[in-house]
Amino acid sequence: MTELSVIIPVYNSRYTLKRCVKSVLAQNLSGMEIILVNDGSSDGSSELCDDIASDNRQVRVIHRINNGGLSAARNSGIEASKGRWLSFVDSDDELVPGTLAGNMEWAGSHPATDLIEFPVTVHYGSPESLTVNFEPTTVSGNRIFRHWIENEGYRHCYACNKLFRRRLFDNIRFPEGETFEDAAILPDILHLCREVRYSDRGRYLYHKSEGSITRTYRFKNQEPLFRHNFRLLREISDPGVDEIHKVRLWNVCLNLLIDLCRCRDAEHTYLESNAKQLSLYRPRFGALLSSGLPLKQVFKSVSASILGAKSFCNFMALKKYPS
Repeated sequence: MTELSVIIPVYNSRYTLKRCVKSVLAQNLSGMEIILVNDGSSDGSSELCDDIASDNRQVRVIHRINNGGLSAARNSGIEASKGRWLSFVDSDDELVPGTLAGNMEWAGSHPATDLIEFPVTVHYGSPESLTVNFEPTTVSGNRIFRHWIENEGYRHCYACNKLFRRRLFDNIRFPEGETFEDAAILPDILHLCREVRYSDRGRYLYHKSEGSITRTYRFKNQEPLFRHNFRLLREISDPGVDEIHKVRLWNVCLNLLIDLCRCRDAEHTYLESNAKQLSLYRPRFGALLSSGLPLKQVFKSVSASILGAKSFCNFMALKKYPS
């Protein structure tokens, strides 16, 4: 029986694909299949996928004729998967030894666990490198979503440093044609979980890419991240969530809105409407001052509260990002 399907979307990745697949095969996990989804590559990655599969019985390849993007490739992998668990690895990234085996060991002995999140290093190998670690913790029931908010899980809303029970994707797919697809689906997935495990086993190495969406300031690319975080802010705006957590998420939304305002192709009608909406959720001054945010962020949030998000964002937009 296939226990785990590792889905690796591939698009023009011939220089990093072997390293990626090697790190997955080195997990030495029985009952694992690796699905390479060639998403219309034109640099020889397609042939490389076939070569890798011919040498490894655990690897199979799906060839998509046209490039549909990361979400479409992942969705194709989900449809083809046979495992009871799913994992997603990007073709320019890698896993440290023992990551999958260590966490699948937990999954095998805890039938209520539906999602496992393990450490991740972002921008691995660069001066901007940042590692997110976890104290081993298990959260269940109606505490899952609140725990995620209180621990600011939305700041590391990645699909790649997680193991998902396959049933979570029975009625969920990554949104195609949109960036920040992980942030779009993870809150919905958390609501379906019976139990979530935060693990200290292994690590995902997220390599820095100069051309990545997170480093390209285009309104269309950046807008989904604001939209998904603003959705969270609206969802937690009830008496059951401590005010400090609303303050910190409001600050995240404010910074994302400022980023949108600074895009040279910004859509001003959209920005004005959402700035007004964001102002409706602005926190009390006392809550801002006691939020534990860095002083610079407190000053920014207080200024936005006084001026209103719309006026403050217009002021911040005077400094535009490079084209």
